[in-house]
Order: sequence, then structure tokens, then C-alpha cells
Amino acid sequence: IRRRRRRSSSPRSAATPGSTLPPKSPTTKAKPSPATNARGAAVPPAPSERVQEPPGGDAWCVGDGIRGVARLEGHSKAVTGVAVPEGSAKLFSGSLDGTVRAWDCGTGQCVRVAPVQEGEVGRLIAMGPWVLVGVRGAVRALQAGSGEELRLRLPFAAAQVTALLAEDDERLFAGVEDGAIYMWRLDRGRQRFDEVAALAGHDGHAVASLAQGKGALYSGAADGGIRVWDLETRRCVCSFAGHASMVTALLCWDRFLLSSSVDGTVKAWRSNPNRGDVDPELEVHYTHREEGERVVTMDGTHDADKKPVLLVSRGDGVVRVYDLPSFKPRGQIHCNGEVTATSLRTPGVIFTGDASGEVRVAKWTPAAAS
Repeated sequence: IRRRRRRSSSPRSAATPGSTLPPKSPTTKAKPSPATNARGAAVPPAPSERVQEPPGGDAWCVGDGIRGVARLEGHSKAVTGVAVPEGSAKLFSGSLDGTVRAWDCGTGQCVRVAPVQEGEVGRLIAMGPWVLVGVRGAVRALQAGSGEELRLRLPFAAAQVTALLAEDDERLFAGVEDGAIYMWRLDRGRQRFDEVAALAGHDGHAVASLAQGKGALYSGAADGGIRVWDLETRRCVCSFAGHASMVTALLCWDRFLLSSSVDGTVKAWRSNPNRGDVDPELEVHYTHREEGERVVTMDGTHDADKKPVLLVSRGDGVVRVYDLPSFKPRGQIHCNGEVTATSLRTPGVIFTGDASGEVRVAKWTPAAAS
């Protein structure tokens, strides 16, 4: 691991509980780590047991505490984002087919199809009541309640948005294909997004994934590199080769940073314990391998029994569900193609979007019920 800069804040403090990616309840501002009850625990090797493949038919969702609910068909190309805005009864999905669809959460019916004039939707997420759509040259912000739409322009109109993050419902980050990251801050009073900074890095390689920890932003690129940014100074404090190929997802988990890649691995990183708090150097604590398959997406949450779980989607179109921190297999969600988007921010619900254009909905059920 190559150390770029020596600073007083370290990724150890930046990846503490309370600053991770699991979904946030509308009634709380804190974002609990998916492994809060395993604070400081080591990540052991994955066990040898395997979850049995589903028998076929409609049994596309199997496992302990998971139930398939709906399959939503309409997009003609890969889904690049699925989200339910705060206070909305609609699910929004974006796709490479150049449309954003709105689905009624009660009936599952598509109630609106909105073509995007810029073409492909690179990413789609929700930030409070806003639906954020990353396109070529801009991020389009739609207020789900009022219908108001804002356009956050990028300095280069030809740059495609390849990653979006709005983890604390205050700051919005957009990574683009030329390796730059742009940052806005939401002014709730005026209901507008103010541009804050542009972070130049990744040497021209597309930004593929983003994660936010306490005081730090983590970015993964198409070349396998990972960078750590100090959010106060907005400077890169650490840069290293995380994977052999594209970093598809990043997740702050307890004292760890988890990363996934098309090289077929999920890695758990932590600060070097011998460096103290003055050096942001990270080292690999554990590597989980997905049997030679590409890892396309990864995210963490809590199940219905408040237990931390990790969802890992592979190139074979199957989302594997693992208990944390054991990495014990507990279920699978079989999709119609390679899973290109997942969303876990709606409590109790799992949304997936795949390369065929289909969106699937699954729910967590308590262990006793399942």
C-alpha cells in the first residue's frame, strides 16, 4: 500500500460505527453500522456450507428471513438505480434505456415513464425527498413531492456520471468517467444544491463507487484504485491499489472499509494498528472470494431481527446474502440477469435491478415467521 500524505485524521476514525451505508429510518438521523453488535470483531474465513439453489418456477428468492414480493418489468436495458424518496409512495428506477420510471409502491404498477434527454441514466439514488439522476454532463434533481426539478451542471458537458452518493442527506457526491468527483451541499431552507468542491483524482480512470465515513470520503475507480479524501480539507490523504480491476462498491462497516470488485473478491480493510492515528495507511484484514465470479454490487443492512447482513451480487445474476461478521451464507435472490443496481435504504425492503431491465422487490421477515 502506497502512502500519499501524512495527516492527523485517519481512516480508522473515518470508519467508525454510525457512519455506514445501511438504510436510515425517517425518524432518525443516525446511520447505524451493519455490524454494531460486532464491534471490533475479526472477520473469519467464509464457511464451507452453501445455500441450496432454488428448485425453479417462482422460487427466485430463498433463504432464512427473505421473501420475494414483486417483479416489475418495463425497462428495455440495464437498471442503474432504484430508490424510494422520503415521504413518497413511489419507487423510482433509472436505466440505460434513457428513462426514469415511477412505480406505485402499493400496486406495483408503472405510473410514469420520463425520457431523459441526455440519454443513458448512469446512476439514480434518493436524498431525502429528492430523486437524483446522474446523466451525461449533469445531475438532475427531482423533488418527488412538488415535482420541482433542478439541474446540477458539471464543468464538462461530455462527462458521464458513473457514481452517486448522498449518505448523510446533506452532501451529494458525483463521480464521473474522467476520474473527478464533484460535491454539492443541500440548502434545505432554499431547497437548492450549492456546489462546494471538485476533487481531482484517479488519473483519468472512471469513478465506479463511493462511500462516506466520519470525516472522510472513499472512492473506488475502474483501474482498481481506492482513494481516501479528507472532507474538511478536500484533499486526498491516501491512495492505494485495492483490487486487480474495477472497484464496484465500497462500504464503511464498523472499523472496517469493505470493497468489492469485478476481480471476484470482497476485501475488508482497516487502519494499520501500528501506525497510530497519524497515518491513514490501510491494510487488508480479510479477503472473501466469490468462486471466480465477478462481484457487480455489494451493500450492507440489518435484517428483520436487527442482525447485520451483507448482500453481494455476482455476474451470474444471483445476489448472495451473508451474515456478518461470519460471512455465513443465508440466502439467495435469483434475478433475470446480472444485477446492476441494489437499494437497501428503505427499511425492511431489498430492491434489485438487473441487466434485462427488471426490478425485483424482496422483504425481510423475522426468523420465527420464516
